[in-house]
Amino acid sequence: MSVIETHLSWVFLTSRFAWKMKKPVRHAGSDLRSLGARERDCRREFRLNRRLAPNVYLAVVPLTRDRARSLAVNGSGRVVDWLVQMRRLPASRMLDCMLRAHTASAEDLRAVSATLAAFYGALPRLEIDGARYLRYLGDLVDANERDLCDPALQQDVAAVAALCDCQREALERLQPCLERRVREGRIVEGHGDLRPEHVCLVRPIQIIDCLTLSKVLRTVDCADEAAFLALECERLGSRQAAQALLREWRRASGDRPEAALVHFYQSVRAAVRARLAGLHLREKAYCGSSHWIARTRCYLRLAHMHLQHCRRLMDTRAGLPD
Repeated sequence: MSVIETHLSWVFLTSRFAWKMKKPVRHAGSDLRSLGARERDCRREFRLNRRLAPNVYLAVVPLTRDRARSLAVNGSGRVVDWLVQMRRLPASRMLDCMLRAHTASAEDLRAVSATLAAFYGALPRLEIDGARYLRYLGDLVDANERDLCDPALQQDVAAVAALCDCQREALERLQPCLERRVREGRIVEGHGDLRPEHVCLVRPIQIIDCLTLSKVLRTVDCADEAAFLALECERLGSRQAAQALLREWRRASGDRPEAALVHFYQSVRAAVRARLAGLHLREKAYCGSSHWIARTRCYLRLAHMHLQHCRRLMDTRAGLPD
């Protein structure tokens, strides 16, 4: 057995299964210090992830301890914690690994796009008004600027401020488009963290590890989430896969958001990822880490590049996708 530790969990890996146990901690609005809270969190994770990975998320089971103090999964003793039981997926079939190995086929990318299109198409549309959605996007830009301008993150503060000012300008110019997306019911409770390392290219496609802590952060435009996955493929060096995913998703879903909007979403998401990468530098273990400094700067370069594409398309009024 091997163990993977994250901020909020331990994952115990056996030959066939992965068993996730929540840490008894309070973190970022989530208090998991009680046994009941950890059970509720396990059940929420199970329910949400079954939407896109029903073959992976198998059960929520108790960890028990008997009178001899022996631990057992789903035993007859006292419940001391809760586990999410998952089927292990082949690491070699995860999208990030296959992009690095140049083994992801056009058929694989079509299958991912079709899976996402079907998922979004089946979701209930959320009751959200345009003004609230615009405020949410503006708050994201504000949070990115606030954290990325922290000297501990070692970024070019003037460049970050200029980027965020231009994103606010783009947000204002795209307001009619964004309000139309809301009226069309394009805002859903999606995955929330749709990255290549969460996509497994088996049949049927399995997409794991959705963001479970916050419904607000799972509340996204379908186009925003598809654009984010494409952005992450691009960061891994596969711009061709990124373009194919967006093209096939548009075809499968029938949704054709303006290209300027797609680039705007990618710029904002890249800045969010830059902020999350940079925040590692506040931690004692990673202070001054060249890895996280470089990762932050990589995302900021992508944010600048996609914002330039967005502004050029808005200026030329050529906002429709190819």
